[in-house]
Amino acid sequence: MRALPPKIGLATLIDGAVHPSWTWNFLRSEPIRFANVSGTDTGDGTEAVALADYINSQLDPTMTWTDVEWLRSHRRGPVVLKGIQVPDDAEIAAKEGVDAIAVSNHGGRQLDDAPSPIAMLPSIVDVVAGRSAIICDGGVHRGSDAVKACALGANACMAGRAYLYGLAVAGERGVAHVLEMWRRDIARTLALCGVTSIAELTPDVIARSR
Repeated sequence: MRALPPKIGLATLIDGAVHPSWTWNFLRSEPIRFANVSGTDTGDGTEAVALADYINSQLDPTMTWTDVEWLRSHRRGPVVLKGIQVPDDAEIAAKEGVDAIAVSNHGGRQLDDAPSPIAMLPSIVDVVAGRSAIICDGGVHRGSDAVKACALGANACMAGRAYLYGLAVAGERGVAHVLEMWRRDIARTLALCGVTSIAELTPDVIARSR
């Protein structure tokens, strides 16, 4: 089972032997602490905590749409509801006055055979009909992916891996480099689609397989 932080095992030792410079720097550094659990009853994050048990303790399986209504009544800022996968739920979210819907297949509901967010977009966009903003969350790895999502009706996209790769390699400069790559990729994709802005995109630019 995965742990937080990872436990040292045989694979870790082998990996450390293969990368001695990284291992030496790791041993000389302060212990890894996880801000999400620091100060809670799980400790400061330096001791192993079963990840599955910890995550399960943070989720409330009894939540209903009534809780969304309660949140809307107490929250002064925008409310984004993540994990919407079907038009029926999107319709309810729009009626509840949710500011944005994050179309996602991993919002606490990891199901191996769940459809991809971009496959869910068209039907959800049709149902919401502009009442809430729609965010495509997942599967957005390059600028052209963002263009596809926007062409299908998304107002924005979420992306995690791309900037994290840049952050891991070169810190702030790495993130800036990734964002610039995305900017160029989006501009190039728009040009090749024959449009000059994201606002001009329509579903017609997407070629669907039959």
